[in-house]
Amino acid sequence: MSAEQGARMAVRCAECGGEAVRSVGQFLDDGGRTLAWDAESFCPGCDDAMCEHSGPGPAPQDVREALLTAHGPARLRLAGPLADPVAALRALREGTGASLRRTRELLEELREFGLAGTAVEMAFWRARLAERGVGAEVEEGFGRAYRYVGPPELREVGGPPGAVVRTAGEFAAWAGTVGVAEEPFTFVVDLGGALRLAPRRSEHVACAGGEPVMSAGEIGFGVAADGWEVVTVGNRSTGYCPDLSSWPAVAAALERIGLPHPGGFTDDVDGVS
Repeated sequence: MSAEQGARMAVRCAECGGEAVRSVGQFLDDGGRTLAWDAESFCPGCDDAMCEHSGPGPAPQDVREALLTAHGPARLRLAGPLADPVAALRALREGTGASLRRTRELLEELREFGLAGTAVEMAFWRARLAERGVGAEVEEGFGRAYRYVGPPELREVGGPPGAVVRTAGEFAAWAGTVGVAEEPFTFVVDLGGALRLAPRRSEHVACAGGEPVMSAGEIGFGVAADGWEVVTVGNRSTGYCPDLSSWPAVAAALERIGLPHPGGFTDDVDGVS
C-alpha cells in the first residue's frame, strides 16, 4: 500500500522556453492523517528551478492525473460485510466535507464496487475508515490510466457526464431510454472500472466528467437470443488516446454487466493520436 507516489513530466521552461522537468508527488503527512502534495520544476538548459508547492491539501487535478497516468489507479474495497454503515458514513463525510447526499453516494460506491483514486488517497481513506472500526483493503495495479490530452477548450466546455452502467439492471434501464441498436455510442471506462455511455459524437472528456479513464472509444450493441450483446467496440479517442492494452478494462466492465462481447476491439487503433 503506497503512502507516497511521484511522477515526472516534460514542461516548457517559463524562463528560456526550453524543455524543463516537472516533478510532482503525493504523500501522507501528520502521521498519516493528512493528504499532502508537492510539485517542483527544473530546467537543465538555464538552471532555473522553482518549488510550486509542498504541503497539506488535496492534490490538484493535473498532479492527480500525472500520478494516475504513471502508476494507475488503486481501488479501496471493504474487507468484509459492513456492520456499521453510520461509522463509515461519518468517516467519509469528515474526510471530504461533502454534502450528506454525496457522502451517501460515496458509501454506496464503497459497499458495492469500491472507491478508486491514487494509491495515496486510498491509503488515506483506509486509515480513516479503520479509525471508525471499518476494515478496508487497497488493491493496486489493476490497469493503467489515460489522462485527457485533447484541446483544452473542449474540456472547459464540458457537458453532461455519461450514464454510469455497472450492472445488468442499470444497462436495462439505460437501454430502455435510448435506441440502443440504432448506432454506436461514446463510451469510457472510468477509474472505478465502470462503463459510462453517452450519445455518439459526444466528447469523451465530457462523458468521463473530465477525469482520467482506463479506456475510451465507441461501442455498438445488438439484440442477442437472450438479451443484448456488444457487436462493435473500438478504442478510437483522440482525447485520451488509449492503446490496445486497455482492452482488459473494457472486457471487465462488460462482463460485470453480463454483456457478451467480441473478445477484443473490433475497430482497434494502436497509438491513437
